[in-house]
Amino acid sequence: MPFYKFEENDIFVNTIRTYPQVEFVIFSGSAYYNNEAVISGANTNPIRDVPPGNISLYEYNIDRLSPPVGSPPRIGLVENTGLIYPWVVKDGTRTAFKSVSTKTFDDMAYGAIIEFYYPMSASVSKEYYAAGAPRQTPSTQAMATAANPFVAGSTTHLFTLKNTLNYYTYLTSEYAYSNSARDLDTVATGLVSVPSIFYGSEIKKGTVDLGFYITGTLAGRLQDTKKNGELIETYGPNVGGVAGVVLYNEGFLVLTGSWALSSVTDEYVTGFGDFPRWVYFAQSISGSVIAPNSMFTMKMSGTTKIQTITMLATAPKSELNHSNNPTFLSFPVSSSNPSDNQIFLENPDRSIKNIVSSSYNDPTASFEKTTYISKVGIYDENKNLIAIAKVANPVKKTPNREFTFKFKLDI
Repeated sequence: MPFYKFEENDIFVNTIRTYPQVEFVIFSGSAYYNNEAVISGANTNPIRDVPPGNISLYEYNIDRLSPPVGSPPRIGLVENTGLIYPWVVKDGTRTAFKSVSTKTFDDMAYGAIIEFYYPMSASVSKEYYAAGAPRQTPSTQAMATAANPFVAGSTTHLFTLKNTLNYYTYLTSEYAYSNSARDLDTVATGLVSVPSIFYGSEIKKGTVDLGFYITGTLAGRLQDTKKNGELIETYGPNVGGVAGVVLYNEGFLVLTGSWALSSVTDEYVTGFGDFPRWVYFAQSISGSVIAPNSMFTMKMSGTTKIQTITMLATAPKSELNHSNNPTFLSFPVSSSNPSDNQIFLENPDRSIKNIVSSSYNDPTASFEKTTYISKVGIYDENKNLIAIAKVANPVKKTPNREFTFKFKLDI
């Protein structure tokens, strides 16, 4: 078997950038991802055991609910719940899950089982901040007592994005947390969060497209027509108005548009009917209301980088023109059998079959050694076969032909 070594210019490592499209339809308290159907299983409903619009990490525990009949309640020290779940044993390596704090880990006894759970899921979420509602509660030092050493503070997700928003003001002043037109600490604001598992390394600029529907009719549409992060109304009562910004690298939509999109009211805040406004976008997944008259669509393209290796394998002229396949030789088979009946010798004068096409049955065309390449093997430095590439149709190889096969592999 001939071996050929890849030369320096035969191997290339590239990065392919893809832009998979992402679409959410949000209605009646649920978000539906890329029009995926909600399938019911025999043991769980939905079959992935996650709500509609959620991605199940690794898609473990599909339609699993309880241990099979007759299975032991424990396998060693690990509980048999019937579900796949990760676990580690506390030992000197100090290996644990990120969700386990250092104090909690230190309080455990050596040999203790540290468990986590599947399925882990992710989906888009929405937070609404009413005008004047506090964005943070500062921590204040109180009189030191055992019962109350201090008063803890809190910070909203919107306030934690303050520095990030201000950083992008070089693109447009609309990113400013506080500018001459509004202050996110005081105006009504909507915050839509998109986990990175949906879009990869970043949301592709200019692809965010939001639709606000009232009783099935499109009332407003936002698009980043300038590709600078500004969400501009392209359909509705205030065409050209900026209703928010997109944090493409971080996966957040900050919505500040407060003008009415329609005269039809809906319940976007508990116990309070109001006109549809961009700050209420996706409000039905906020966990407090379902906004039965409203439907929302959110489209975007993610950015995924795939590392690929390209290999060029050359079949040189005057090489690879012999085959060990029995059909390579002419038939019938004639053999030479010596007196020792335990030995078989092929006839050394056996000829190679001539398969060169001729326009006539007789005489035949001039002989030319011909082979067909159907697959190429890739070997490591120790000549271990690590990959096989097959061609759709065998490639005819003659001594005066040279071929280069191009392979591309994701790494």
